[in-house]
Amino acid sequence: MIRYSTFIEMFRWGHAQVPGIIFYYAKELGLELEDFGILSSIFYTLEKTKPFSQMSVQVGQILQACPFLTKNKLSRRLARLQRMEIIAFEGSENISDRVVELEPLMIRLEALLEQEYYQNSAAQNLFFLDNEAQNPERHNKIDDLPYLAEEAQAADLNALNASKSYRKIADFIAKKTGNLMSIKMSNELKKWLDELKLAPEFLLCMLELCFERKIYNPKEITKIAKDLKECFISTLEGLESYFKNFVDNRKAINLVSNRFDPDIADFGNHTGIDMNAEARKQSYYKWRYDWGFSHLMIMRAGEIMCQYTRNGGLEYIDSVLHNWLVKEIRQLDEVEKEMEKYKNRAKNKTISDKKNNNETLKEYELFIPPLGNK
Repeated sequence: MIRYSTFIEMFRWGHAQVPGIIFYYAKELGLELEDFGILSSIFYTLEKTKPFSQMSVQVGQILQACPFLTKNKLSRRLARLQRMEIIAFEGSENISDRVVELEPLMIRLEALLEQEYYQNSAAQNLFFLDNEAQNPERHNKIDDLPYLAEEAQAADLNALNASKSYRKIADFIAKKTGNLMSIKMSNELKKWLDELKLAPEFLLCMLELCFERKIYNPKEITKIAKDLKECFISTLEGLESYFKNFVDNRKAINLVSNRFDPDIADFGNHTGIDMNAEARKQSYYKWRYDWGFSHLMIMRAGEIMCQYTRNGGLEYIDSVLHNWLVKEIRQLDEVEKEMEKYKNRAKNKTISDKKNNNETLKEYELFIPPLGNK
């Protein structure tokens, strides 16, 4: 009976329900194998969270529901999923109190479903139109309303052409950028096609010129598209002239990827390190987003570098933060405790070294060399 009671207890724990649509669209979402484990943990925690009206979970709840996860591993993966627009990962400086929301994932899945439904419905409507020609009885009924038949046929063909144009441009963007098209880019693409009524071939040329100049921000591309529409530019010569005379001279657009970051400027002023180089900015972003340290923690590491080195730099700060990462030190009070331990170890080592040196000196003082033979 004990054995069967154990199995009953196993069933009482329940099961982790992960929507199968995530597996189906995993490639479009850019998910890796470890991402499924993190998403499963989030869904499992959400199932066990009460009240059921709660639409988000905290990192501390995930760690409690899934003890095999560590703060370091979970925060690193959650930061990655946030950059991919799969989840929203926000909250206080304390990692355990941060909130994880699945709304971005639902928005992306909804967009993928709408896109597939849009394509399938257009193809089905075209198939229906082909069958109309082969069915005399239905064909005669449609002939009774020629205007409506022509209007319906034109609408279905336009929908199919729009779907093909969308897919063609989406594939071009993915190929040029090396990433799957984001939700923001998808929404802007619909504006270019539906609101601005730009031809697909014209859009491809415009995007080619944008990507050559490293303009990847969807909002900036939309500004360019609106300018082209207002200026009635519709030829390749006009495009090249516009980019040469306006875009190339508009530094605000060319420097979108290098826009001013107040946190990096604050860190540079605090430590005296020149942070203008792109590689140094990437080091800061690694500490901030990949390793999940707060701006205050990074600033504290910079203070330690200034206190304990003369010619220290980013390498020293990187080693300090990596040490905290391994020891899962995430709060300033934890840093102070670690620094106190370090000072005590250094103090004890100094006392021990002095003691050993004194004993050595005493030995030398007590040693009397033998008298040589005369």
